Parts: sequence; C-alpha cells; structure tokens
Amino acid sequence: MSLNFDKLLQKGKIAADNVIQNEAEIDDILKELQLSLSNFLNLEIKFLELIEYKTEPQPLGKISFYQPRVKTGFKEVHISSDNIDFSSEIFKIKRSDEVYPVTIVRGLNHSVADNKDELSLAIGEIVSNAQFHLQLKSFLNKVNNSNKS
Repeated sequence: MSLNFDKLLQKGKIAADNVIQNEAEIDDILKELQLSLSNFLNLEIKFLELIEYKTEPQPLGKISFYQPRVKTGFKEVHISSDNIDFSSEIFKIKRSDEVYPVTIVRGLNHSVADNKDELSLAIGEIVSNAQFHLQLKSFLNKVNNSNKS
C-alpha cells in the first residue's frame, strides 16, 4: 500500500491555515471587546489570558511540598489595567485543537461556539448580564481607590 504524501501534506497545510484564521477571528473578537470595555469604563484596560489549573484540597495530615499542577485546558480571561496591580477574571475560554468549537464559561453558565458568530453571541450574553456589570463596578472602584492612594 502506497500513501500519497503530497495529498496528505496539502491537507495538513489547509488545516493549519484554517487554525490560524480561526485564532485570528477569536483575537479580533477579544480585541473588539477590550476596546468596547475601555470606552464603556472610560479607562484603558487590557485582557490577560492565564492558564487555569485544577485545585485539589490537601487531605488532612498529608503535607506535600511539591505537587505538580494539572492544567484544565481552560484559560482564564482577566480584565486588568496598567493603573493597578490587580486583575479580575471575567470568563474562561477553552479552544479545541482546531480552535472551534470554543467553550466559554462564566460561573455556572457554559456556552459552546462552533463559529465566530456563535462566539460573539456567547460573549454578548456575558457582557449584558447584571452580575458582569456589578463586577465591572467593583473593578472600577478598585482602580479609582488605588489612584487616590
């Protein structure tokens, strides 16, 4: 049996180009959200993507100085500002190997987006939520209080 490596290489190249395009779409959505939040808050903000690790409680009586951390596959998207040394998680995002589907988690709410439009809708649900706006007020208060110090 002979494999046609040329066809397989071309197939892989097309898949890789698709991954790059999908990553760019997600980056564009997050940049647009960052700009909108900056305008809304009248404050220059930035997003930080931090790797999420599983947290497991230590059994009583067992002390371990080194426990390898286990990644969950999610990245925590935090809002931050250069004005303060503080960030606040606004949601979690998990990209698949091919980027889509993307899972978005905030609290107990999970959304799975298969494309750019669904991702925009899922993030839109988050930013229109009252609890999200309470979090923004808290974040803004912390920024304002740190500026007074």
